[in-house]
Amino acid sequence: MRRRMRLLALSVLLALGSALLSGCWSRIELNDIGLVLGLAVDVGEEEPVRVTLYVPRPLSPEQGGIGGDQEPIWVVAREADNFSDALALIRLASARRLVFHHLRVVLIGEEYARKHGIGDVLDVLATNHEIRLTVRPFLVEGRAQEVLETLPQLRALQPFNLTGILQTKGGLEWRLKDVLVARASDTHSVWMPTIQVVPRPAITANSPPTAVTLSGVALFRRDYLQRILEPAAYQVIAWFLGNPSGFTITAPCPTGGKGSVSAQVVSGRTRVRPRWQDGGIAFKVEITSNVNIMRSECEMAEVKHAEVREHLEQVLASDLRERIAQFIRITQEAVTDPVGFGKHAQLAFPRFYKTMEDKWGENFWPNTPVEVAVKMTVDQAGLVTGPVHPTERELRERVH
Repeated sequence: MRRRMRLLALSVLLALGSALLSGCWSRIELNDIGLVLGLAVDVGEEEPVRVTLYVPRPLSPEQGGIGGDQEPIWVVAREADNFSDALALIRLASARRLVFHHLRVVLIGEEYARKHGIGDVLDVLATNHEIRLTVRPFLVEGRAQEVLETLPQLRALQPFNLTGILQTKGGLEWRLKDVLVARASDTHSVWMPTIQVVPRPAITANSPPTAVTLSGVALFRRDYLQRILEPAAYQVIAWFLGNPSGFTITAPCPTGGKGSVSAQVVSGRTRVRPRWQDGGIAFKVEITSNVNIMRSECEMAEVKHAEVREHLEQVLASDLRERIAQFIRITQEAVTDPVGFGKHAQLAFPRFYKTMEDKWGENFWPNTPVEVAVKMTVDQAGLVTGPVHPTERELRERVH
């Protein structure tokens, strides 16, 4: 009996050991994987959709690593009738299994966003379990493929260069998950930062002729591109959706002469206050900010004087107020609500909003009154408390 029990136990151990020694049946070797870091979508030349993937080329130490004889990246593009079919054609052309776990950026060409919209692209990204919701979406002024083919400036790979550009700008953490939430919301509109390829002056014979730069903000309505705003709009939208600290405000001198004054935002806060006015909803945007003077070309006394500080605070507040008001006017003209005024209306007047939620964006928001109030406080003026060159008054006092 004991002998049988021992044989049975030995058989179980041998069975378990053989199972462990067999390895993982679904394993995928690293040599068989291609990591996709960037994805671009454009209008095709022969087919409706052109998809481009950015895949680092793995090189052995004998080949010199990145920067060897072969190109360090593989940029591959295919055209098809739709986004999914184009991706399938690229998979057929790849000698490795393409995985999207490390995807960093999604680039959408301007022409594609106007002609086909971004709905199909977002649907594929949202349903692919390999793609993380932290991917950075961009709209490209021009062709998106050209961005992936451009050499990066301070990073080894272009997708990391693009994410670095946003990180150095600061203020906003706008990712794929935020775009999907805004798209599914009745109170927000989709927006994306825009980038473009610009000519670059050649410093050496081997310098790349072009570079990529942040060029503004793209506004969408019902998945289609409506308008592209200038670079300053990226700073404006940060006052509503992010942190404006570190941004710069430049305004003309309060004396009315030539020159300007610049200040760096130390802290800022924006409050959107809905109110009932003339039988409908209106808003008051209240902004408070503390700034440090960085540069002044104004012929004024030292900044440490209370009167001078008050004048500077007024011109800086007026400049920011006009920028915010202009941005709101543009969004109303484009019938988009990227910062979520509709959400504030829904929370303040839920019963009234329920009667018009389907018509908020098109019928109510474009005609909704919005008042902007800015309170600016100058904390410091740097190491220099007055202009480097003496003012006319100081020169006259020295003569007399």
